[in-house]
Amino acid sequence: MPINMRLTKDLIQHLANAIAANLESKGTVKYDVSKEVITGKIADVITADMMAEEKLNKDVEKLLAAHEDEIARGQMDYRKVFELTKQKLAKDRGIVL
Repeated sequence: MPINMRLTKDLIQHLANAIAANLESKGTVKYDVSKEVITGKIADVITADMMAEEKLNKDVEKLLAAHEDEIARGQMDYRKVFELTKQKLAKDRGIVL
């Protein structure tokens, strides 16, 4: 079974703060709005990306459920088939993993 690596809201906020601070400190960007607004937007993007991947994982699991007999008999490596299927669906949906 796939492993879900969920990030807490606090960790997402920490990552968003670090990204915003790093971009600003390197002179890559200059913010015209408050840093809180920027970190909020970055956190939203991280969260949306995680939700899209979580949905993708669930869709792959549903597809593979049709082949659970072959997987249970050892005729298919679940992890390998899961990753291949996930890559294919991600490409079809325009999701970058």
